[in-house]
Amino acid sequence: MKRFIYGILGLALCAIAACCFCLPRANAQAAPQTTQQSTDEQKQRIQHYNELVQQQQELAKQQEDRARRVEELLVRQEKLMDKQEAAFARFEKILDTWEKQQRQYQKYLDSLPKR
Repeated sequence: MKRFIYGILGLALCAIAACCFCLPRANAQAAPQTTQQSTDEQKQRIQHYNELVQQQQELAKQQEDRARRVEELLVRQEKLMDKQEAAFARFEKILDTWEKQQRQYQKYLDSLPKR
């Protein structure tokens, strides 16, 4: 049993030692190197980002303008509908008056002696 424990402890120590030697090398290799090419790429990404932000701002402005125009059109449409309703009410009133006059005239015609 002691041999088994010593064997596992030995393997653990070997694994720890291997990690201690390998990890710093891996970190050193993975460290980013700043070169002219990478700075140029970063500048291009920043420029592309700025262009995208500017395009989004322009789209937002266009959407605001479109929303304002839609609002104005809705107000105009409501005014036109109000005028149309008023004209229709006036037309119905005139039509009712005309129908009453036609009935009265028909009564008058019916009351005349026939020859």
